Amino acid sequence: MTSLLDWIEVYSAQDCIEANMLKGLLELDSIKVQLKGEALGGALGEIPFDQIQVKICVPQIKQRQAEKILLEYQSKHLVVCDWKCQNCNEYNGCGFEICWSCLKPK
Repeated sequence: MTSLLDWIEVYSAQDCIEANMLKGLLELDSIKVQLKGEALGGALGEIPFDQIQVKICVPQIKQRQAEKILLEYQSKHLVVCDWKCQNCNEYNGCGFEICWSCLKPK
């Protein structure tokens, strides 16, 4: 059984800098945030890149509010030619023809 206080992942940040910036943005709207994987940045090169992304989690009751804020952030900060993989939902830069995360073609 889930509770309204359960934490849910709402975003995968590219790095600790982006994660902490978004944490601050969400906290401005009184949304509590937990960052998962923040300490794994030092393992870059030892473990796969997609496993060291920092996950942003919020209480389930705040999910919609957080997703609205994050969607606005994404719409302002994505380069026009960036694309989202249909297989794993990760964002890829303009220069990628194959998803960096799951290796599926554009």
